[in-house]
Amino acid sequence: MARVTRFINDGTGLEKTLRLIQSLAQIAAVFTVGSTAVRLTTAKLQLALSRRFFRFFCFLESFEQVSALLTNGGRNSVAGWLDLGKWTSFGLYFITEDLTILHAMGVWTVPWEERVMRQANTYWFFALCFSLAGSLYKIFFSAPTKPANKSKSKSKNGKEKKTEEPVVEAPKTSALVQQFVVDSCDLLLPLELLGWYPTGDLVLGVTMVLSTILTGWNVWARV
Repeated sequence: MARVTRFINDGTGLEKTLRLIQSLAQIAAVFTVGSTAVRLTTAKLQLALSRRFFRFFCFLESFEQVSALLTNGGRNSVAGWLDLGKWTSFGLYFITEDLTILHAMGVWTVPWEERVMRQANTYWFFALCFSLAGSLYKIFFSAPTKPANKSKSKSKNGKEKKTEEPVVEAPKTSALVQQFVVDSCDLLLPLELLGWYPTGDLVLGVTMVLSTILTGWNVWARV
């Protein structure tokens, strides 16, 4: 019970909980009619809106990742370029979506909301494509983990001391495969919203449940 409390009180854990409830409401709405379906659809939309506040400032983290990649030689490898494309697209998605938050809240409605959200979802689509490509590239082309190499050097008093070179670790394949599955599930959302590949509420709800459980499990393990 204590772990459940920690999970709910964690910002990411709470967002994943709301996302799971939203996806279950979406699935349930498919199998109901009348006022019950309306209430479930309303709950789904309100939960989706509440989750937007959790990612309102996520563009800062995304652009921070871009800055770190540029500083640390992210342009010197294919994986680096894919990560740059991913985090740049995510940053543009978050900041473009933020422009319509007042419209979504009903505080200040604007005629350009649909056009801006379409552009935001296009950035989201590109971000997930870059992420999928990056995961595949790292799975098949990442260098194996190198063990630490010990070397000897002399100190000022003439005694030898051992120093270790930093360990270069490749991303774990299991984590990359998990990320690939999550991104594949989430990719259906912008495709549906953009009208490029409509799949229906049931398929979207099921894939949202799967991706939420997979990402939520990482938070559960952390807390």
